[in-house]
Amino acid sequence: MIVNIFLLVLVFVRLVIGARLFMVGRNNNLPNLIWLALSMLVTAIGLLFAPTEGNPLGNLPISIWVFLGASIVPLIPIIIFNQLTFYKDRKSPALWVWIVFIICFVFALYGAMISKSNYEQSPWITAYAPAVILIWAWHGRLAYQALKPIASQPAVEYWVKIRYRLITVYSIVLIIGVVVSFVRIVFAGGSALSVLGSVTGLITLLAQIASVALMFLAWVMPEGFRLWLNRSHQAFVDEQAYEQAFAILNILGTSMSDGTKLPKTLALVAIRKTIGNEISSEDSKKIENYAIRLGYDQWYTFLNDPYLYRFLREVANVNPQDVLGKAKQTLRENQSLFTLQAK
Repeated sequence: MIVNIFLLVLVFVRLVIGARLFMVGRNNNLPNLIWLALSMLVTAIGLLFAPTEGNPLGNLPISIWVFLGASIVPLIPIIIFNQLTFYKDRKSPALWVWIVFIICFVFALYGAMISKSNYEQSPWITAYAPAVILIWAWHGRLAYQALKPIASQPAVEYWVKIRYRLITVYSIVLIIGVVVSFVRIVFAGGSALSVLGSVTGLITLLAQIASVALMFLAWVMPEGFRLWLNRSHQAFVDEQAYEQAFAILNILGTSMSDGTKLPKTLALVAIRKTIGNEISSEDSKKIENYAIRLGYDQWYTFLNDPYLYRFLREVANVNPQDVLGKAKQTLRENQSLFTLQAK
């Protein structure tokens, strides 16, 4: 009974996370967050059909199909989220991930076909586990790799860095849950009625609770929690507002000066002058407000602006191709910031 109450709480929280991600994705024109929202919502439906003791939905004729579907189908949006968030305009291993996913799906589907019920699952159904482990490990590793270049960037707000860390941690917790679920299905037939099934089922449930709590903090991030995380950053913003107005401008300015003859201050001037030319204003606040609203595609177009090219060549007296090439590479490497900074 208590387990089923926890399941209902997990379903509710995942629905909240999914709804929040959908709204943020729609409001900020971030389709990758909408895909992530779909993953949360489908998983929430599947949890209702978990094979727990006393769950009336756990032993229906369709239960094993819904439960399996909710274990596998949400991986599709995660693959798409990873691709859109971390690999846009870059090569990615997505094709190989899709191949592993499809192979695992076919074998797991066979396992569901020969299973007697949701409480007596064939070991073949665990074929989905390698795909789950691979995709969540990929998800967490991408977040960890994306964090490293900005971890020491004081212009990136601390709550954004924490979001990267939370993604890494909840990915690890989900992998633990999948491994334990694999043991339960192989050695207890998927049932939570035996001693082994009860213990492994409890561990899986705890992993779900921990991962959902971390997902809630990462993606819903209550305002009080976000402000608490950002408490020390605000002083930095107040002191360095002119040069460090927002993270992506600072990162681009740094990349443009790294290994070139262009001073960082002049790189930032070039960016500001180009934006000012675009909006026909030299007002610093208007320039910053405009820059903050730019997404990845808009920044990439901005780096091809003829005015910026001429400024670098004629005023800064540097090779524009070298400078802008570095900026574009840095933009591609930090593209996930446009997702993770969304509130």
